[in-house]
Amino acid sequence: MIRAGAVPSVTVLVLAVLLSRTDAAAPDANGPQASWRTLDGELRDEGASRTRLAALMAEHRLGAMSVAVVQDDGIAFSAVLGEVARGRAADGKTVFRAASLSKPVFAYLVMKLVDEGFLDLDSPVDTFLPRPLAAYEHYRDLAADARHEALTVRHLLSQQSGLPNWHRGRPVPFVAEPGKQFGYSGEGFALLQLVVEERTGRAVNDLAQAKVFGPLQMTHSSFLWERRFDEDFAVDLDSGLGPLIRQARQRANVAGSLITNAEDYARFLQAILAGSGLSPSAFAEMVEPHVRVSSRSLFSPPGTDPGTARAMQLSWAMGWGRFVSKHGPALFHLGREEGCEGYAVAFLDANTALVVMAVSSLDSTFTAPLTAALIGDTESPLDWLEFGHTAGASPLFRVLIVGAVASVLAALAVWLVLRVNRCSVRGAGR
Repeated sequence: MIRAGAVPSVTVLVLAVLLSRTDAAAPDANGPQASWRTLDGELRDEGASRTRLAALMAEHRLGAMSVAVVQDDGIAFSAVLGEVARGRAADGKTVFRAASLSKPVFAYLVMKLVDEGFLDLDSPVDTFLPRPLAAYEHYRDLAADARHEALTVRHLLSQQSGLPNWHRGRPVPFVAEPGKQFGYSGEGFALLQLVVEERTGRAVNDLAQAKVFGPLQMTHSSFLWERRFDEDFAVDLDSGLGPLIRQARQRANVAGSLITNAEDYARFLQAILAGSGLSPSAFAEMVEPHVRVSSRSLFSPPGTDPGTARAMQLSWAMGWGRFVSKHGPALFHLGREEGCEGYAVAFLDANTALVVMAVSSLDSTFTAPLTAALIGDTESPLDWLEFGHTAGASPLFRVLIVGAVASVLAALAVWLVLRVNRCSVRGAGR
């Protein structure tokens, strides 16, 4: 992938013009233009915003982008730019990797199950499983650690599980006391997926389709790869990642396998801003702070905050990060893995939200100027999330890719053995 960097201003201008013409959903220049307000009340319009997005696309060498703004209970703006194949523009059907933007969607599903009585937030997760947690292979090392008996759904959703981010290929240990401090963990969400599937007897993607994607009309969303995505998937055209990503999403992983686009995700954000689909008590639990964040950055140890997190009252809610801005409380989450970057933020009092998903290098810095340009958001904790810092592929993505490569190599080895045997038989016949 080409790394983000400056390009000559003439080139940026030319590329911006070309990119602005690749959006199949672009409005009629003579037709009505959508408009909305920034957080400070400044008016934004569709035409100027598309031009700004095209310039950002060119400046940061993005392959494709899907972005939407939600305001006053509706989608005020939605745009898709870039290409899904050489000479073929991305459009409203194009899907992107949501990566960790999957987590808030799953949290919403879990809160629905709480409303329906399948789960409750404060009972030990053991009580929802048909056998003890330590009886499952991935959690066998917890058998001698009594702390697992106190682990709850609340701990898992609010990133207080005490589990590592990822610990693939071997039994998972505790790395901190559950329920005592913030610690971002994909393993916590993977455990909660196990609990949900065991408790309901249904696959998580089926549950999501029935209780989230269907009701919210998220028609281009799935935790699993679907054949309909084959021709409309936004991925770096030079990376060769496409087949591996498809292989890696043959099994749902609620921590990061969601395939969707910004317009679909905006429908989810509408539900969050409106508090719809959940009881008042469940919605309040979802958006209220449950643990204070005291780390310098997302993966830094607790107690390392130089004062930045404290100043914005950074905390974690159910599936979301939370900060307090001059416009009131806001929920946020990132989605990053090799070749893609996404961000969502919802300002609850201002009834304004934004989501962006892009084919991007991991050291891109487009998110901050984009959120500022579209909704006037200059307070999102992007530095705390280390946007603009080279992060490398996520541990989960590395594991998935390694697994996919191993599967391909194993298939190739079988083919070679069969071919050698066939040739040997033919040789013996001669």
